[in-house]
Amino acid sequence: MGSSLSPSPGRGFFVPGFSAGGSSSSMSLSELMDASKGRASLTNMALAHEIAVDKNFSLTKIQPENEMEKQIKEIMQKAFWDLLKEQLESEPPVYTQALTLFTEIKAMLYSILLPQHEKLKEKIEGILDIEVIQQQIEAEVLEFDKYAGYILGLMGILCAPVRDEQIAALKEMTEVVPLFRGIMETLEIMKLDMANFTIQTVRGTIEKESKDYERKKFQEFLDSQDDGLATTREWLVRHAPTQEEIDDPKYKKLLGARILNEAYVEILEWDDYYHLPETLVMDAKRIYALRDRVERTSVSTAVILLSFSNLNAFIIPMDSQRVKETVKKHTDILLQDFFEDADLLK
Repeated sequence: MGSSLSPSPGRGFFVPGFSAGGSSSSMSLSELMDASKGRASLTNMALAHEIAVDKNFSLTKIQPENEMEKQIKEIMQKAFWDLLKEQLESEPPVYTQALTLFTEIKAMLYSILLPQHEKLKEKIEGILDIEVIQQQIEAEVLEFDKYAGYILGLMGILCAPVRDEQIAALKEMTEVVPLFRGIMETLEIMKLDMANFTIQTVRGTIEKESKDYERKKFQEFLDSQDDGLATTREWLVRHAPTQEEIDDPKYKKLLGARILNEAYVEILEWDDYYHLPETLVMDAKRIYALRDRVERTSVSTAVILLSFSNLNAFIIPMDSQRVKETVKKHTDILLQDFFEDADLLK
């Protein structure tokens, strides 16, 4: 068990709209920083696309996918902190876990620095010099609890104003292990703050460059495939004109627009039997959400029409609009958990 344990296993961010193999993916802050530097360094086309099209895009802390994963994470963290407490309270104190903790904190502080923070980087290196700490341990002069004050001072410099109260609360704590646990949890939040701050800072650049970048990356994808547009072609062919339309001169100028219009209308009622076209796959989450909204609206509208066709004679004209709104409100509540046609039959 010892030094292989980490106080914060499984760290990462959930990237909305970004998936690999159909499951949510996590991204480290360093990957995000790389992805925020423009076309030359954008490492993830999906992330760039999400930032460019979603004005409210932000990263959130990745959560365990199920109860078992949550319990395993909690057990691992508890084991780390229990072992740290046991070692610090032993006679003489053992600092194996403490060294792991200092190394972890140092790495986390580095990870939230911006490129212009050179002096802070030097300060962190000076305060959390692992070799010096090791020498203090060997000489039995390490004052472990005092390092919390140094670390909190650095965190106070780096944190967003909204975290000042959390830092102040940590400074009031006297128990060493809960204090350092609070430091680790706050550093996790600060990493997320810095990541979202970085996104907001570079959003304009990414929006400006994302079109060229996505075009370039999509061309690289096409070059690596025998037929990278097979699904897109099948999608458009389903709306191909008849031979009669092709031969009729009055239709020729309108055929291209009609094909595209009908193809995009199909998107609004997309059948899961088909794969989404390669050109639209990065917007899959939005497309499916839009399709579901359209279907719910269609069902809601149909219910209102059927209701009024049978009850119109019993409704006072001046109450008509209010009744429609009431029917719509109740129907929308019933459709909240509706995702497939079969759900309507339950």
